[in-house]
Order: sequence, then C-alpha cells, then structure tokens
Amino acid sequence: MTRLRKAVAVVVAAAAALIVAPMNAHAAEYGCTGSLIDTYKVYSKVPNHLSTIRLYYNSSTGYNCAANVKTAYYSQFKHFASISMYNQDFREDDNNRPGYNNDYDAGNFQYYAGPVKVYAKGKCVTIRAITKYYDEMAIKDAVGVHCG
Repeated sequence: MTRLRKAVAVVVAAAAALIVAPMNAHAAEYGCTGSLIDTYKVYSKVPNHLSTIRLYYNSSTGYNCAANVKTAYYSQFKHFASISMYNQDFREDDNNRPGYNNDYDAGNFQYYAGPVKVYAKGKCVTIRAITKYYDEMAIKDAVGVHCG
C-alpha cells in the first residue's frame, strides 16, 4: 500500500508542476528586469481584450522595459503583435538611438512581443502596442506616462 501512495504522490506532484510551470514561465519578466509598475489592456473595437502591455522599471539602471503580452485565448495563435516605446528625448529626424531613447519589436508571435527597453530616468515614456487576430486589430497608446 505504501508503494501505491508514493506512486500517487509522485503523479500528483508531477501534474501540479505541469499546471504551475506554464503559468510562471513568462510571468515574472518577459525579458525585463526591475519591478512591474503598470499594465495597460489592449482592446479591439469589438471590444475584445487581445493583450496587455506590461511596463517595468529598473531603478538601478534607469531603464523602462515593456512587453505586449497576449491574453490566454489569443496566445493559442501566432498572429502579428508589436510594441514600441520611446522617451521624451526621441526625435525621428536627429536623435535616433535604438535601445536608449527608442525601441521596437514586431512579428508573428504566439505569446508576446518585446521586450523593448529605453532609458527613462527623469523622463516620460510613450508606449504603443498593436495585436492582431485575423481581421481584428487592437491598439493601445500610453502617451507620456511614468515621468520621473
């Protein structure tokens, strides 16, 4: 009987690990370091909640980092997703420094677009996320946020 109990315990523990592991696999970071400081839901006109912008700040480096994370249902599909972020110093014509004052990621992703990182100590950031599902498109702009 003790062998049966041990076998059941092992099976239950393995099943629990399978259930918990996928939920935590991307949860903490999405390639970002620092603390989660905000989230912004990305809705289509229908409205369907297709994804969420997750914004992090690392106080030791002064960088903001963001990812456009698809919701559970839409992460079953590999469709277009993008995220862009820039700080208040960004000027397309004369001050383009990718990875410092602007960053962008786009493609056909299953789970999330990003991470994108910009230096933000003492600066505001603007973020844009786009998520598509066939003909449905969701866009979210967070303009001039988290200044400081």
